[in-house]
Amino acid sequence: MDRWFKAFPVPKEGPAHRVREIRAWIGFGGTTPEKFFEYLPWFTNVDRISFLGYGGGPLLRGPSSWRLPKSITSLTIDTGVVTLVQVRDIMAQLPNLDDLSLSGSFAAVHRRELLGIGTDLRGRFGGKLMLWGQYADEDTINMLLEIPSRLRFTEVRIYCARERLLSAVRLVEACCKTLVKLSHKVTFHRKLHSFC
Repeated sequence: MDRWFKAFPVPKEGPAHRVREIRAWIGFGGTTPEKFFEYLPWFTNVDRISFLGYGGGPLLRGPSSWRLPKSITSLTIDTGVVTLVQVRDIMAQLPNLDDLSLSGSFAAVHRRELLGIGTDLRGRFGGKLMLWGQYADEDTINMLLEIPSRLRFTEVRIYCARERLLSAVRLVEACCKTLVKLSHKVTFHRKLHSFC
């Protein structure tokens, strides 16, 4: 990133508009400089963005202050340094969001912060959905079910523990008219069982 900033100090004069995919490491010991988030709006043709990382404390500067390109149709979050509310803040900036992949764990928030969390989200939500780990829980699924534009995912992959099975079923029912492919893995007593 430092070399990019040095080579293209004026964002609008650089080749950012040619980039189609961005992967940013925002986890423990994150190497993504804050300046990166100032440059993001210049990546006007990006269609896939991933925020990756592991462990560590919460982000210094939350996603609500980021300005993400509206062109993004695919979002992957696999890091433990964002809260579910921050995931919502990222999703809220992406009106063309179609594919969504949430895996790993998220930082804890107070339960009342999660009330009505999905009501301001919009997007097409007609591509692929993957929920894995802590994201395959009732709070995440409730957030998705609250989206006013409805879910139209054609492919759903959920990997969850047995106690989260009912929430996963509710999510799949919400996509029943458009769903073409379902992969659901459930752990019972630390053994993995697949339902495809």
